[in-house]
Amino acid sequence: MNFVASLTIFSILSKISQSWQDWLINDKREGFVILKRLIHNHVLALIAWIVITLVAIVALPNVNQLTRDHSAINLPKSAQSQVASALQNKHWGHHQNNTYQVVAVFNNGNQAMSARDKANVQETINHLDKHSSKYGIKAITGPNDNAATRKQLISKDKTTEIAQLNVSKDHGTLRYINHQLSHAAKTNGVKTYITGADILNDDFSGAVQEGIKKTEVISVIFIFVVLLLVFRSPFTPLISLLNVGVAFITSFSIVTNLVKHFNFPFSNFTQVFMVIVLFGIGTDYNILMYNKFKENLGQGMDKWTAANDALHKAGRTILYSGSSILIGFTSLALAKFSVYQSAVGVAVGVAVLLILLLTLNPFFMATFGKKMFWPDKKFTGESTSKPWHRMAQNSVLHPIITLIVVFAIILPIGLSYRNHLNYDDADEISNTVPSKKGLLVVEDHFSKGTAEPTTVYIKANHRLDNERDLMLIDRVTNQLKKSAGVKTVASVTQPAGSKVDELYVNNQLKQITGQLGTAQSSIGQLSQGMQSQESAAAAQAVQSGASPAQLAAQQQSGMQMMQGVDKMSAGLSQGGDYLTGLQNSTAAKTFYIPSNQLRNPEFQQSINNYLSADKKIAKITIVLDSNPSGARATREIPQITDLVRYSLKGTALRHGTVVVGGQSSKITDTKRVAGGDFIRTAAIMVIGIGLALILITRSLLQPVYILGTLVSAYMAALSITHLLTRVFLGRPLLTWNTPFFSFIMLLALGVDYSIFLVMRYRNIDQNKYLPTERIVRAAKEIGTVVISAAIILSGTFAALIPSAIPTLIEVAMTVICGLIILVIIIPLVVPATIHLTYPLKSTFRDDEGNRKKQLNH
Repeated sequence: MNFVASLTIFSILSKISQSWQDWLINDKREGFVILKRLIHNHVLALIAWIVITLVAIVALPNVNQLTRDHSAINLPKSAQSQVASALQNKHWGHHQNNTYQVVAVFNNGNQAMSARDKANVQETINHLDKHSSKYGIKAITGPNDNAATRKQLISKDKTTEIAQLNVSKDHGTLRYINHQLSHAAKTNGVKTYITGADILNDDFSGAVQEGIKKTEVISVIFIFVVLLLVFRSPFTPLISLLNVGVAFITSFSIVTNLVKHFNFPFSNFTQVFMVIVLFGIGTDYNILMYNKFKENLGQGMDKWTAANDALHKAGRTILYSGSSILIGFTSLALAKFSVYQSAVGVAVGVAVLLILLLTLNPFFMATFGKKMFWPDKKFTGESTSKPWHRMAQNSVLHPIITLIVVFAIILPIGLSYRNHLNYDDADEISNTVPSKKGLLVVEDHFSKGTAEPTTVYIKANHRLDNERDLMLIDRVTNQLKKSAGVKTVASVTQPAGSKVDELYVNNQLKQITGQLGTAQSSIGQLSQGMQSQESAAAAQAVQSGASPAQLAAQQQSGMQMMQGVDKMSAGLSQGGDYLTGLQNSTAAKTFYIPSNQLRNPEFQQSINNYLSADKKIAKITIVLDSNPSGARATREIPQITDLVRYSLKGTALRHGTVVVGGQSSKITDTKRVAGGDFIRTAAIMVIGIGLALILITRSLLQPVYILGTLVSAYMAALSITHLLTRVFLGRPLLTWNTPFFSFIMLLALGVDYSIFLVMRYRNIDQNKYLPTERIVRAAKEIGTVVISAAIILSGTFAALIPSAIPTLIEVAMTVICGLIILVIIIPLVVPATIHLTYPLKSTFRDDEGNRKKQLNH
């Protein structure tokens, strides 16, 4: 909205200015004469920009906080990790929703903690729990809370303990929370760290901001030195930097206000790329403008005429070139991925830059004239480029051979690149940052996945706190344990990450068979007792003189009782054998919870931890044995998802929703979304720039040649960067953002140099020179400007290297390599394609106009 308003204001000012000039041209009154001079010297433009700059500065929001608030990667809501996150936030109670997941790490180096150290750690955790409202803690899980936490939160070597905190997002900024908890968690005798995915992302934003400060200073110093060498004047660099600086401040204020009020796309990289692009191309355009102005002054023009002529001729090239860049970056608004969309802020910067250069530059040129280049007395404009001249000459003489040689070198280099990328954003942070130190400690002393576990969510349309569904959840838990790459699995039935023996049929049968054995032994003793009693009763009956009939009846009764006891004993023995067989069978290794156990307070705690508040969603926590952000972990997420869904087929939960959340799942989604959107966005950008080139070159073939050259240079540059980072930086993989940002930067900015050459080619009299002659002369005349511009742009990108942010370093290296390649191949490819485009016989002449060689086009 602010951007459109700015364009409208400038359009109105321009029309008013033209009307005043027409009205006042013959007016001789003193007041009107002064006003005419103001218009003639472009003073009104200066006043307008002063006002706009002041408003921009006053309206600029808190950039650091804005960056931290909008630095998160926004994936589509349909992405699996986002669905999982929504389930956690919306349906999970027990103080876990709307919170940051924070981990407090307590470490004693490589030595096991002493009893005193453990007591100190527990005292710190008790303090955090007691003052939870002060620190915004909604839930805290300590290492000594129960048997499950002792197993999961205390390292096997006893050197490290961790506490898991759920801190309310309403408590304050992450920076404030990190600072407050870092101070509160300090414990005597051990080292303490506050870490977690949210804390790491916030620290990364802070690192980028620090890197931007270095980049800005280095860029300004570098550009000043280069312009000082080019123009041999201290004033020209200052004027150029002032122009670009005003454009950056104004455009960045517009972008940040759009972000603040309208949720305009923004990321950690928006500001730094606006700085680099605006200072890079802004300086390039100023060189083009000032060279033409200087040349005009050397030809005897007065400063007003020289300024207007430079504005007309060089300004047209700047407008065409800038428009292609503007179209390229504006096309990023059509991207679906938030990180890619965030680069559209550069388009706003380019639009403001073009308006400023074409309105404010005339003021300085018309006001200072030759003094703008003081103390230099040489006003001949740019010098010619012998290397570009020779390359263009040879190219038009041997176009096919030139193209074959160029692409025979570039294409194999570009095609050697393999698109294996590093999606671990923690690698972007220096190992000296406390949160990164804490992460490394956890990875060293626990499984690498402990700090960032993966969570499986199973959502049903009915309550899950019953024997049948709990049995199914337990079966899934056991199957996940057998999955490759899984270290531990915890769920409602196995809260400590291992089976609870009392809740399995085989252990329950073991108790029963033991009781049966006791009963059978008792019956055996009873049988023996009855036999003894029967013998004693018979002897007593004989002694008492009982009749044979009475003795027979008594024996018959005793025998029947003994037979009944023997049958009971045999039945118990048979039942015991069956139950023992069942106990040892696979079928008995099944979860079964009696109703009384289901209501047990200890099991209810497990239900509260692993079932949602409405008991319709279960979560299973998985700790992977590899880096959760690594390629291996991301490959395992689809396998885990498929395994859970397959396990629930044909069961009561077959219609349930299964999603996987956590860092690994988020990276898997990021990889899928970013990869697909890269191709889509790159295609849109190429088409947009291609259409602009068609209008600029007035040709259908030339845009194809130029874009083909740019894409080839990009592929080769990316491959070279991969090699350099592996050899010199020890990084086997490029960061996942590097290919995209390198592509848009190199394509949008690299097209400038082809446009410079084509525009100079078009400005040469076509009635006097043949196409091949015009392109050779154009290459000779514009070569120095292009080389100077490439040096400045390369130097500006090189200012990213001290930032110590891998993505920025790799993008800088790719762009620099690409610019070097373009400076070499543009004077070879463009003249060769010009030759092949015009199938006519023509004579090629040297600079003196003498016939040199007959060319067969």
